[in-house]
Amino acid sequence: MPRDPFDPETVGAVEHYLEPELYDHEYRRRRADVNFYREVARAHGGPVLELGCGSGRVLTALCRDGHEVVGLDRAAPMLQRAAARVARLSRAARARATLLCADFRAFALRRRFPLIICPFNAFQHLYERHDVEAGLRGVDRHLAPDGHFVFDVLMPDLRWLTKDPTRHWARTRFKHPRTGRPVLYSTNQTYDPVRQIAFMRIFYEPLDLPPEQRRTRVVRLAHRQFFPTEIEDLLHYNGFSVEARFGGFHGEPLGPEADAQVLICVRSR
Repeated sequence: MPRDPFDPETVGAVEHYLEPELYDHEYRRRRADVNFYREVARAHGGPVLELGCGSGRVLTALCRDGHEVVGLDRAAPMLQRAAARVARLSRAARARATLLCADFRAFALRRRFPLIICPFNAFQHLYERHDVEAGLRGVDRHLAPDGHFVFDVLMPDLRWLTKDPTRHWARTRFKHPRTGRPVLYSTNQTYDPVRQIAFMRIFYEPLDLPPEQRRTRVVRLAHRQFFPTEIEDLLHYNGFSVEARFGGFHGEPLGPEADAQVLICVRSR
């Protein structure tokens, strides 16, 4: 079994979210999930509680649609970015947004919501069973009767997870959104199959310097991998049932080629 390359809690759930401008640039074309959660909010109504709201991609879209949204995140830089997004909304939409710095394993708002969402793999920062249980207890405490809990996680891809960890993959050139410097992006990872955690490294190599002067920046990210039957069981034993499950944000069936698991859940007790 591979040893932990780094601590998932203090490093793997932190470093990727320290530079929100770069984060937003990398995911600027990711729109399918935003549109999916907009449809979910239209179907189930608000107010909406968003766990792991990050830089506000989903939250601001829902506020523009007329929903009151409370967004929780423990990463202060991401919340600052979200606040900047909110500030650009209309006055009416701004009034519908609330941002709170909190860990969604331990929070208390003293209110319930008809819709709780946890987009873009935020659930995968629940690394251990007690983390999952704490997160789902929080959902249970804050979910209104007959409410819905909707979230998405990656579909584990063992071919990708077990790629050679000594090589760099997914090489992409881009310009840094703040400095304009040309950068080469690449990534690799070590997968611990016992803990089911992928320990990822993202490399940013500047290309405007001679090779001998380049200093590659490394950002670490850890994601717990959840297999489909496992996550259904975890939900079941914590008082939830799966009302609908998809393999993507356009309603695709969940199958071996799916990239994501998208789950719409209700209380089972």
